[in-house]
Amino acid sequence: MAEIEPQLFTQTPIVMKRFTLILSAIALTLSVGFAQTVTLTFTGRNTAGDYVQLNRVDIINLTQGWQETISWPDTTLTMQNVTGIDDVETQNFASLHLSQNNPNPFSGITDVLLTVADAGMVVLEIANANGRIVGTHRVRPQLGTHQFRVTLSAAGTYVMTARQNGKTSSIKMVNNGGGNGDGIEYTGIVEPVHAPALQPKSGTRGNTDNLFHLDDQMEYVGYAIVNGLEKESQHITQTQGNSQCFLLCFSAEDGEPCMGVPTLTDVDGNTYNTVQIGYQCWMKESLRTIHFSDSTEIPLCENLHSAHTNYENYTDPFRYEPGNDSANVAAYGYLYSWPAAMHGAAASEENPSNVQGICPSGWHVPSQAEWSQLFDYLRNHSEYWCGDDENAMYWIAKSLASMEGWCTDDGWCTIGHGPHYNNATNFSAMPAGYYGACNEDAMGLCSVFWSTTEENSNYAIRVVLSYATAAPDPFGGKKSHGFSVRCVKDPVK
Repeated sequence: MAEIEPQLFTQTPIVMKRFTLILSAIALTLSVGFAQTVTLTFTGRNTAGDYVQLNRVDIINLTQGWQETISWPDTTLTMQNVTGIDDVETQNFASLHLSQNNPNPFSGITDVLLTVADAGMVVLEIANANGRIVGTHRVRPQLGTHQFRVTLSAAGTYVMTARQNGKTSSIKMVNNGGGNGDGIEYTGIVEPVHAPALQPKSGTRGNTDNLFHLDDQMEYVGYAIVNGLEKESQHITQTQGNSQCFLLCFSAEDGEPCMGVPTLTDVDGNTYNTVQIGYQCWMKESLRTIHFSDSTEIPLCENLHSAHTNYENYTDPFRYEPGNDSANVAAYGYLYSWPAAMHGAAASEENPSNVQGICPSGWHVPSQAEWSQLFDYLRNHSEYWCGDDENAMYWIAKSLASMEGWCTDDGWCTIGHGPHYNNATNFSAMPAGYYGACNEDAMGLCSVFWSTTEENSNYAIRVVLSYATAAPDPFGGKKSHGFSVRCVKDPVK
């Protein structure tokens, strides 16, 4: 059944919008009393750190169940903490809940209620007993309870799942058969949750009389008009203590050039495109610099297919030409040893790594945690999966690999199986191969990328995309080996 976009939803683009929110908290010392004032202040920035005028900000108290919206020129919301008043009854609201379908069992058609207490995109999916997705629907509902009609043709047991902002809710359904096709259709809102009206404001300072306790669970999201369209920041959920200043950073849609930084240039004058994926801004191409940012040259290790003394050198920086041919550098970048990637920096497991290393100023070499953030994001969004069984969410390598240059393979959902279906993220990983054991270069077979995370004195974590596999594979590689480097944009401060 075709999806129907009701008027209260915004249409979902082919590439899901995901916007980065970078939170900078400045703690303010306040006297604690019976009624303490807590002030929230918001400022907008784009990926490059340029000022963005906020159109409005939604402030949602998940513990007490209310929402306020402040609109430009208001940038501040003041709340009164009422800690110490013990006789005020509060409610805890589940942010996402699928109610059991009715009827159940059913004969082809049944209705399901979805309660949403959290702004953001919701993905509804129905899987059969084999894990195959037979129905999907994407919506951006207002807060409240909504009804959906499910139609299933084949008899059997199904699982319906709602996903939003990393949260899930699932139910089991039993169909006796008889439906006219498979699908999910929105039929209407049952019970909306209305945001209360703001109290009158003075100047640019908003206020609310809604109930607030210190350490309530709060959520914040900003909106800005960029190039004539309203852009949305990532939702952040946290327990709220004292007053804070929030930096809401707006970025592009998945697969688009990063907002404010569509390109970057290294010390040699090489220009690279960028790509936004989730909350991270990545280089869309692998590094091809021959100098560190301080203009120190990175030695070239030549004659890869003959023995030389650098093979077991774990401390000195080297660069290698893919396929031992300088003509490959323009498309594939150089391969670098781990000492070259790090440029003397200590190993890091942090997110962000805070290791500039070989990267241009304002960018850094990603840690294993940052690679994991990328993979987790893709696994949480089914448009980047391959296949329709229980392993589909792990099969995301095709979404990262370019369409060109890969060796072919017959394995299900491998990068080399139907490469014209690759690159849903626009990450465009090219199979530059590597320099390593037996002086191999493996062009066409794999992309291998360094991280800043150390395994031991001679090994560091690398990420491998292989033509014959369906999932990225992070594991240790010798620091003397040559792998590609992709840089990540530093957080806005």
